[in-house]
Amino acid sequence: MRRETALLIGFLVITIGTAAGLWLIALPNFRPLSFPTMETGTIAVGPMRKERTLTATQVHTLNDWLQAHTAGWGPLGQTPPSSGDAVLEMQVEHKGDQPAGDATQPYRITLWTGISAADWNNTVFVEERPGAVIRFHHFKDKDFNALRDLVNQYDYPRSAFP
Repeated sequence: MRRETALLIGFLVITIGTAAGLWLIALPNFRPLSFPTMETGTIAVGPMRKERTLTATQVHTLNDWLQAHTAGWGPLGQTPPSSGDAVLEMQVEHKGDQPAGDATQPYRITLWTGISAADWNNTVFVEERPGAVIRFHHFKDKDFNALRDLVNQYDYPRSAFP
């Protein structure tokens, strides 16, 4: 085998091997998320974090919305500009095969609905348990409106434009 042929084969192995390795590492981030069924929860809204308990209808709406939006969630790669406009602390429905310890961990969903930063509006962050990888997704207005309705059902102090 000539030296040039060996160098070409070596170059192809290195470049294709590197690309394949990167795709294998990144591929889990492209899979749709599987959201558990939420049983109960609270929502803290606005800058003063006015908290209220979600009704059964609101929890059902949230469960339906999560099941309809499983694709497109990526890992958080940068620090958001604030702690969000609304934070939902949800309790996951306990199933017989699930350890009891997992049911006590809150499932946190953070929403950006207002003017906290233009790049973050209509963005949802989900955190399976404290310390877990935070996944986020930016939605169009028509997809985000169901969550916006959960936040806007009660009056809360809103901050002014920056």
